[in-house]
Amino acid sequence: MSDPESTYAIIGGGISGLSAAFYLQKKNPDAAITVYESTARLGGVLKTVRYESFLVEASADMFVTQPPSAIELCRALGIEEDLLQTQPVDDRAFIGLGKKIFPVPKGLSMMVPTIPEPILESALLSEEGKARYLAEHEIEANDSDQDESLKSFALRRFGIEAYEKIIQPMVSGIYTADPEKLSMHATMQRFVDMEREHGSLITALNNDRNQGDRQASGARYGMFRTPKKGMETLVTSIINALPRVEFKTGTMVSTIAPKHSPKEGVGWTVDKQFYRGIILATPAAASATMIVETDPKLANALSGISTASSAIVVLGVSREHLKTDFRGYGIIYPHVDDGQVIALSFSSNKFAGRCGDEEVLIRCFIGGALQSALVDFKDEELLKIAIAQLKQSVGFKGEPLFTDVFRWKQCMPQYHLGHLDRVKKIEQRVELHQGLEIAGNSYWGVGIPACIASGKSAAERLV
Repeated sequence: MSDPESTYAIIGGGISGLSAAFYLQKKNPDAAITVYESTARLGGVLKTVRYESFLVEASADMFVTQPPSAIELCRALGIEEDLLQTQPVDDRAFIGLGKKIFPVPKGLSMMVPTIPEPILESALLSEEGKARYLAEHEIEANDSDQDESLKSFALRRFGIEAYEKIIQPMVSGIYTADPEKLSMHATMQRFVDMEREHGSLITALNNDRNQGDRQASGARYGMFRTPKKGMETLVTSIINALPRVEFKTGTMVSTIAPKHSPKEGVGWTVDKQFYRGIILATPAAASATMIVETDPKLANALSGISTASSAIVVLGVSREHLKTDFRGYGIIYPHVDDGQVIALSFSSNKFAGRCGDEEVLIRCFIGGALQSALVDFKDEELLKIAIAQLKQSVGFKGEPLFTDVFRWKQCMPQYHLGHLDRVKKIEQRVELHQGLEIAGNSYWGVGIPACIASGKSAAERLV
């Protein structure tokens, strides 16, 4: 029998809200928990679809093992043994410029070249661009505490050519953001700290490598994981682990309100139902509309976090229709090249079991903060863009075996300059309300591990 003092509501049934429910129940097994979700299904953007032999992810198709929150949740759910690692290939990621594709130089740690030889041997940059990129250790450090945009930081440390051809497309593949607005403090504080402490990012990472820090030697593809049967496995596993939790799908919550009564004490009401505590695990803008009558200042701060939209065009093709037997994980495209594609991801090259041996599963990313209007193009127009890019980059010919388009409108929070200060103000306002917590990708990180960690932290604070 549940403790009447332990009634909780979680608004939002995405991975953040589901993680909050899981850890809330773990902390208080007797609690009565209700999860409200406005759509007809749980899981938010995490969705796996089957098309005959193709296993398609509608959004994220993997997560990293560091920070460990996602792998820890999988372990707690008993599905860690079913996780796949990326398949090994020599050249994993490529950069597309014009009609050519170039391997991303080995030894990059996000934007930082830790080994000079691959940069010097790459055809991506001019000789002048290479020299400027590798001369970062000669650039005077900026010791200001003021937040700086990615573009400003990268230009200052590495020069315009490295920024335009390598750094911008690599970061856009993660944040789909405008680099002139993207906050270094909120997204890449590690590099800001390196400059402040060592004077140079290259010097800092070389010192780490000399001390045995293997993480500084480039992209850590061995740290990527995905469930064998798709990302939605994570969603269904959490739901199956919560038999006592009530899930109210297709239920839009318009307003939450604090309630103080001699009988029930301090709590919140949702649709006239009283709860001891509540977690808002919805996007910041949606949370703002729910809390505006109670705390206009909190709502205003939440509304200050903007979002971007993107579309994913999925193509299943025959391997024989690719002129180039491309075995890489994907190709990213610099915005300076005036293309319409952010990236091509070859899902079946990354993970086993995504399609048949003679087939290739490809996802094309379009839109983002820099080209948001493209997301509203008709399906056939987006498909035309994706096929044209596929033809140009890897010589695709023929017709796809199947196609699909997923649009994610206003789903990607933008960590603009001053984001950390904005989040701090939000946290301070939330602390004024007993029994209220927030979670989700709007605040402390956009990846799956960050979402899970935010749900877990909110649950722990609440109890």
